[in-house]
This record gives sequence, C-alpha cells and structure tokens, in this order.
Amino acid sequence: MQRRQLIAGAAGLASSLALPAYSQAGYPNRPIRLLVPYPAGISPDVIARVVAERLGPALGQPMVVDNRAGAGGMIGAEAAATMPADGYNLFYTVKAVMAIVPHLYPQAKYNPLRDFKAISQVLLVPHIITATPNAPFNNLAELVSFAKRNPGKVTYASLGVGSQPHVAMAAWAKRLGIELTHVPYKTAPGPDVMSGVVDLYLEASTTAIPSIQGKRIKALATSGAERIPALPDLPTVTEFNAELDPQGVVGSSWHTFFAPANTPDDIVAKLNTEIVKVVRTPEVQARLRSLGLTPTGTPSAPINAGVAADHAYWGRLIKELNIKVE
Repeated sequence: MQRRQLIAGAAGLASSLALPAYSQAGYPNRPIRLLVPYPAGISPDVIARVVAERLGPALGQPMVVDNRAGAGGMIGAEAAATMPADGYNLFYTVKAVMAIVPHLYPQAKYNPLRDFKAISQVLLVPHIITATPNAPFNNLAELVSFAKRNPGKVTYASLGVGSQPHVAMAAWAKRLGIELTHVPYKTAPGPDVMSGVVDLYLEASTTAIPSIQGKRIKALATSGAERIPALPDLPTVTEFNAELDPQGVVGSSWHTFFAPANTPDDIVAKLNTEIVKVVRTPEVQARLRSLGLTPTGTPSAPINAGVAADHAYWGRLIKELNIKVE
C-alpha cells in the first residue's frame, strides 16, 4: 500500500509540475476579453485601448474591451472577480477601484486582496485640478481664496462617490480649510466642466491635457511632487502646500492589468512579458508621455504588495474624512 501511495504521490507531483506547460500550450487560441470598470472615453479606457491594440497582435488574438461602469468602478470589479480564471478574461483598472471603493461599499462582492492576481502595472498617472474656462480663479491660491469667501459655492465633479477624484478633492479641501460641493457623475463630467455646469474636476492627465491645450478648460495645479513635462508652467499642489500630495500619494494613480486569482502563473508570466514589451516600445512610450503619464511596465510580484499597502492607506484616509455612500 505504501508503495502504491508513493507511486500515486509521484504521479501526482509529476502531473502538478506539468500543469504550467499544459496551461500555456496553445495559449491564446481565441479572443481575450479586457474588462474596464469605467465608461468609454475616460482615462483608463483610453489607455486600455492603446495597449490592447498592440497586445492583441503580439498574442495573435484580438482583445475586446468590455466597459462595465458604475459605483466608482465597483460594478466592473464585481464582474471581473467572477470571470473564469483561464487567461481569456483580464481586468484593467486603477488604484481607486482596488484601494478606495472596497472601504466605501461594505456590500461589495469583491475583495481586491483575495480575488485578483496582478499581471503588470502599465503606468503612473497624475491628476490635474481643472476648472471651467470662466471660473473666477486661475490657480490654486486663487481657488482657495475664493472658496474661503464663498463656502460651499464651488462645485467639483467626480466619477462617483469613492472615485479617486472624489476622495482626493475631499482630502485636499479639508487640509486647505475650504468647503467644496461634490457632484458625482455616472459618465464623463468633462463636457459639463467645459460648459460651466460644474466648476472643477480632478481629471487624469490623459484626457485633461488635450482639453487644456485646446483651451476648453483651464488647469490650476497638478498632483504629485513634480511638474508634468507636457505642461511645464503648471505648478504642483505641493508647491502651494508641501503636505497636500507628497509623491502623489493622494492625487496620483496607477493603471494595472489583473487576472482572476486562480489564473495559472505561467499564463500571467506570458501576459506580463508581452505587456512589458508593448509598454516599452518607443511609440507607446511617446504616446503615454505626451499625456503626462509615466510608463512603467513592471513584474507582477511587487504589485500585489503595493495594492495591499494602498488598500490600507486609503482605508485610513476614508475613515479620517468620514466619507460614506448614502
């Protein structure tokens, strides 16, 4: 019996060792779905498509972007958490969905630390405080002065309660001692900022820079500790107050590819290799940098630890701000 058990155990070990080679054999041989938890035209969607257009040919299969917007990204994340872990279902998301939203929606049916496996971070993205063209302020100092004279009068848009533009602006308003009125949107709020329906929007540089350069909106300040090369005259929020956003911890974000947690490691490794190749091409590097982004293209292992750290940080911040979904 012991001999039979040893033989069975050896066979089982050999089988498990063969699994990675088996799971990657022929992969991919059909289209790959890329779920994005935001509507079309928003920064994550724009960049997901830039990468997907090049990643598909590299893998030899088309990549289909599936937009699932709503609840600050929660709807898309819930759908992604239940996708088959077969390498044909990927999730392209941002810091807010993995670190902020779970603290605001106790009923959320996903756990970012349990349900997903990182593939590769694509980039770091600053956010710009943008204003409607006719706003009575042209920089952060003027905004703070106006808001202190008119508490609650200045409105700011976001992609919903719990989105990074919401929480970051709430954090900065508290630290600056001003009162702003939050206006959550389910779709891109950019057009309403341009037309003056809402005064402010903390917008990702990806979509903000073209509108700023086209003078459809004006820029007040950018997140992070360094200015954006594409907008060298635009000050950072830390130039106004060093405590607002050291190293972009509050106002900046990241974009990362994830897979369901049980996706085979060898498939994740193959995807990581191809994504990093795409991100490091001169064409993509130039495209991302023109939008104020910092291309990264990282190994998968450090990302999981980074997500856990971000999850803990934003949990503390949301508790401090007492932000709740009504």
